[in-house]
Amino acid sequence: MRARSSSRTRPESTRGAGVVGLHCALALIESGKFSSVRVVAEKTNEGTTSAVAAAFWYPFLTKTSPEEMSDRWAIESLRWYEEVERSDREAKTQSSGVEIRRFKFYLREQKEKPAWAAALMHHRELEVGEYDESRYAGGFEFDAPVAAMSTFLPWLLERCERAGVQFDWRKISSVEDVVRDSDDVGVVVNCAGLGARELVNDQEVVPIRGQVLYTTQDCGQGYFDDNPERLGYIIPRRDVTVLGGTATRGDERTEVDEGDTASIFEKCQDLFPELDASKIIGANVGLRPSRNVVRCELDEPLSRGARLIHCYGHGGAGMTLARGSALEVLRLALEAA
Repeated sequence: MRARSSSRTRPESTRGAGVVGLHCALALIESGKFSSVRVVAEKTNEGTTSAVAAAFWYPFLTKTSPEEMSDRWAIESLRWYEEVERSDREAKTQSSGVEIRRFKFYLREQKEKPAWAAALMHHRELEVGEYDESRYAGGFEFDAPVAAMSTFLPWLLERCERAGVQFDWRKISSVEDVVRDSDDVGVVVNCAGLGARELVNDQEVVPIRGQVLYTTQDCGQGYFDDNPERLGYIIPRRDVTVLGGTATRGDERTEVDEGDTASIFEKCQDLFPELDASKIIGANVGLRPSRNVVRCELDEPLSRGARLIHCYGHGGAGMTLARGSALEVLRLALEAA
């Protein structure tokens, strides 16, 4: 994305049509500060990790530097999703696939109330009797956005297109490819996720394998066991209920593992004993793009003076941090221009 001498510059977002890349493109074009935005991506959004995501708002398997930045990004994203849900509700439509659901989180150890909790419409600590005291030290309940990704991703892409974002579906081997293809690129935003290992040779990016099951059974609300050794969650969405999960660092298998399938169902049945195995309709695997810290920064200039901004490594919190990190990209792009 290249800054020009005029008041409006042309940005270009590369290798990113997942939730983070689309949010970046939308934030840039809707700012009115750039003449055009073009997304270059190998895969349509249906082929991205975002398409497999459980897709509920919760800072999970991610870290930023400074740490408080993740809270700010999460809250900025929360407000955006709440506004989308409110607009749908007022228009009496479900076009975005975003809704607000209630969740119960069970804690193996007592924890301080997170800073982002104050931003939620509803958040309370669970009382004794609302959780199994032989297994948990406590818990909390809150309302948060969740998205049916089969609806939300096409909706977000269409919103980008309506705003004027252009899409170029092809594979590139280097961020320099984008600069070579156009004479007026001022800024390139790298939202490649796991692909950043090859695209910019970032070996800090590591996959965290996540397998989920899908069921037609609506469990009414969501449930989450925070035990890192026994990750279990139930995420009810408008399209399906997502059962999870796994978080195996360094595992790049994308095939469904039947052992994981059995384990996931067992963990979720512990959370919701009425879970019905006959209503399971499928399973899927995604590789979360994990990094020691999310990389969202301005890098050294590319050829022809184009500036490079990175925005990847969100781990299991792509949806949760996407809008907030996109606003950070916008700030960096304006600074670079």
